[in-house]
Amino acid sequence: MLFNIRDTIINIYKNDTKRFCVAQILFIASISFGWFLADGYRRGLFLLAILLLNKSQRKIDVMRYWKGLVRIGGLILIALFLWVTLIPLFFSVEPFGERILGMARPIEAFLYCVGVMIFAKDDFFTKNLCSFSIVSAMFISLFAFTRRLLLSFSAIRDDWVFGMHAALAGLILSSLLPWIFYAICSKNTDRHRRIFYIIALFLSLTAIFVTYYRTIWLAVIAQIIVAVPLSYYCFNANLLNHKKLLVTMIILVTIVFTYSYHVSYTVRSNIERSMYICSDFETFTSRRGEIWEEAISLISKRKLGGYGWVSYDDFAVIKKHHPHSSYLEAAFHAGIPAAILYCAALLVFFLLALRYIFTKTKPCSIPYVVSLMILASAIAGFTEAFFFVSREYLIPFWSMVSILISPLFVKRKLEVYYDE
Repeated sequence: MLFNIRDTIINIYKNDTKRFCVAQILFIASISFGWFLADGYRRGLFLLAILLLNKSQRKIDVMRYWKGLVRIGGLILIALFLWVTLIPLFFSVEPFGERILGMARPIEAFLYCVGVMIFAKDDFFTKNLCSFSIVSAMFISLFAFTRRLLLSFSAIRDDWVFGMHAALAGLILSSLLPWIFYAICSKNTDRHRRIFYIIALFLSLTAIFVTYYRTIWLAVIAQIIVAVPLSYYCFNANLLNHKKLLVTMIILVTIVFTYSYHVSYTVRSNIERSMYICSDFETFTSRRGEIWEEAISLISKRKLGGYGWVSYDDFAVIKKHHPHSSYLEAAFHAGIPAAILYCAALLVFFLLALRYIFTKTKPCSIPYVVSLMILASAIAGFTEAFFFVSREYLIPFWSMVSILISPLFVKRKLEVYYDE
């Protein structure tokens, strides 16, 4: 048996095509499971994938194909990474050694985007990315739900899986949620697997609900509202065709919602504050206005270069670890231009994903997922800070986004392709 394994490895290594496929799988695994993998494991998978390639396979030949909105998106992404890497190096208020260390995070995220340009080239990449991501979504949904259940859905927000804070756990769950939507809508999904995916969807929504973060709730509601017409357009999936499953889901959600409201003060308080979103925004955001005012005051003192990758609490009087806004956080750390580039990147790639969807560009699954992922991040970013956050979120998020400007899309002709 050992000889057979050795021979198989040797055959794969000698065959450039097979070796590239293995490298693609390793890279896909590092992205799909990167939401909760420790940095060392993720980097190991990525490095091994690169080492498996020969010189010609490592060559990036995509930028000359960038046209129109794709070119705009690619240039904005490059400008964003260059700005947040170099500007803090020269304009930060921290010691030079700390500035050098601070470059590691944006450089690593950028390297993954470069990796996407190498590996995202064919249907093999698409199919395996979908499969791995669906497994990842189901795993984290089950794991998060089980963990919270064992803690009796405690209101303590730091006691989540893999050391995540509740807000980050909620954002990761909402980022993976579109893959479950896709799995349910796919024509290749049989009835039994669809039921299984719907159970995973329920567990994921329940776990998101007990993050007790109103912004995450709002982001997921927006995702669902947008997902309904997109699912019908992309996959011809009409929720009304599954009346029994839909009614069952509504009943389960109602039971969880009602039970939580009556037994949990935290849930009841969050629900009641959510009612003020239109009439009293300060109440809805737990008086975030004061935090934002202080952040704006700090940003006004260093508009161009920001403060660098320092602790926000070192400068803020209101000790909140961050300014409770992704956009203000970008401006605080790397200056107002960084915030503008960040907003532009989210907007342009969201529009690019929608363009791929409505022009029926192959494959539709990735633009569908990325558009909903960006939507959740953009909405949640208004009252929570996800710009300078852990690599477990940054790297998978930007890797997925950058697929829209990879050879998988830009070197193909437009054609009708709704489902793999």
